[in-house]
This record gives sequence, C-alpha cells and structure tokens, in this order.
Amino acid sequence: LMMPNVSIFLDVDDLEDIGALEEYVRQTAAVLFFLSRGYFRSRNCLREIVASETQLKPVVLVHEGDQSHGGETLEALFAQSPIELRQFIFNGKGVAPSDPTVK
Repeated sequence: LMMPNVSIFLDVDDLEDIGALEEYVRQTAAVLFFLSRGYFRSRNCLREIVASETQLKPVVLVHEGDQSHGGETLEALFAQSPIELRQFIFNGKGVAPSDPTVK
C-alpha cells in the first residue's frame, strides 16, 4: 500500500513504551481494530479501545474469520466484547473481512 505523506503505526512493531499507549492513540487520526480470537481478552487491546472512545477517534474494524489463522466468528467476538464498549465498537460500523475474496 503506497500512500505518500501517510504514516502507519503498528503497535506490535512501533510501540516503544506500553505505558504510553493512550498517548500513541492520541497521536493517531484513526484506529484500526483487527478482530481475531482473544482480542477482547487482551488488556492492552481494551486500553486501545477505551482510549479511542474517550478521544473520539474514528475506528475501522477488520475481522479475521478464518479459525486456522486465529479467527473467530463475528457473533462470538461480539459476545466476548465488554458490554460497556459494544456500542462504540460495533454500532453503525461495517466490518471488513480480512480475506478480500469474502463478500
């Protein structure tokens, strides 16, 4: 993906201080949540969600549904998500499958 003048931050590669996670979110224009098995059990993923909600960040959802690649059904992910965050995460947002051949 080539996008001149666009900087992409990937927490697993670029995060230098987990204690500053909320500040990293503050510095972003939009946040992408890659929904996969165990996503909502991660304390730091939940911190990202809360920071994104608090800071009113636009959110993009990508869903990995292939269980052989760590995926989970969207229904299961919805059920696993914290009730108090569901509206922010899912309400009114389309979910893009991670496999572009999925319609």
